Amino acid sequence: MIDTMLQAQDLVRFLNRGITAYHAVDEVRNRLIDNGYQELSEADEWKLQAGGRYYVIRRGSGLIAWIQGDESGIRMIGAHTDSPGLHLKPKAAYGKSGYIQLGVEVYGGPLLATWTDRDLILAGRVILDADGKLATRPVVLDQPILKIPQLAIHLNREVNSKGLLLDKQQHLPPIMGLAETDQEIDNQLIVNLLADHLKVEDSRIKGWTLELVDTQEAVLGGLDDSLIYSGRIDNLAMCHAALQALLGQSQIPEQTNLIALFDSEEIGSGTLNGAASPFIRDTFTRISRSHGANGDALERCIARSFCISADGAHAVHPNYAEFHDAQHPIQLNAGPVIKVNASQRYATTGETAAVFRMLCETVGSPVQEYVHRTDLPCGSTIGPITATNLGLRVVDVGNAMLAMHSIRETAGALDHGMMIRVLDQFFKHPGPIQV
Repeated sequence: MIDTMLQAQDLVRFLNRGITAYHAVDEVRNRLIDNGYQELSEADEWKLQAGGRYYVIRRGSGLIAWIQGDESGIRMIGAHTDSPGLHLKPKAAYGKSGYIQLGVEVYGGPLLATWTDRDLILAGRVILDADGKLATRPVVLDQPILKIPQLAIHLNREVNSKGLLLDKQQHLPPIMGLAETDQEIDNQLIVNLLADHLKVEDSRIKGWTLELVDTQEAVLGGLDDSLIYSGRIDNLAMCHAALQALLGQSQIPEQTNLIALFDSEEIGSGTLNGAASPFIRDTFTRISRSHGANGDALERCIARSFCISADGAHAVHPNYAEFHDAQHPIQLNAGPVIKVNASQRYATTGETAAVFRMLCETVGSPVQEYVHRTDLPCGSTIGPITATNLGLRVVDVGNAMLAMHSIRETAGALDHGMMIRVLDQFFKHPGPIQV
């Protein structure tokens, strides 16, 4: 039996380690290795055996892991490793008005106001010259050296009545420190910071991908620790749930049990390791070939496969209840959520929703249904992309949360264990999923 609070506590640890998509994938890799999974390279030939436990990584921030099944067909859980935020520009450092600042780009759709007046650090990965070859290394500059201060209310008297309006180019560059008014500031400042941290020569650093990260850690909160407060709940919570469900399987499955943790969902998934890339189709192809050399092995595999696309869902906000559909008030700690949209911004159909509902019933979990207000534009997930690119049956689900895309989101601690139980049952369900 899955212990709900232990899973919530482990999610908090996972969130604190996965401060960027690279670090999240690194944490998943470590847990897979600890459980006997073998890393494969896409450049090598794969010799897959029933019961084999494998994983493959693309670009350090996308990962697919699976237990090879006896038969054709794949049970897939999809999620994404990236979160909205602020990323450094290539030539980031500059001086202005006696301050050292860093130029940033907006990644995805963050709630920008929540990034102000926070203690921020830099994290991501560094590309090093390792004896003539390029090597990448995750990095965390864990000193809080960055801040995006708001303008004092004395200079912006209407901020509380009209809201905080931020110009992305002018108002988001964080202050890093003080500078002499005539001091030259260039990117050598970033190079020096990275070199000192990694204890390497400056000349070895050939590039980096860095982003701003909040220093406040994920915690259990609320009465009786019933809530989780953290950044990146969207969508590391579902990455963790998918991983826990996979690691909970001890038998050779009839159909391959697979999790796909994509990058770039927050910017449309159109990257080398996003859901719109060939990453998942390439992996499906190689898995399907292991069951026979017939030319239609992939098509037969897809026809027998099923995908649960797992991403955050909007809980009803008590202070803004009018922004939610009155007949679908999603609650925290009230169970997994099936997400439905008539325009297929979510890939759920009546049949795929029924499959997920039956899984919930089997494990005794409550289940909720989410529909966006008709007069508001609806977000999307990897679900429609996966359904379209693969021709795969997909249900879009998630756990309820508040302040989605904030630097500090809120979720229900009990929901996490319930979702893991349902995903675990999905992998354990005997025979192909029929709809």
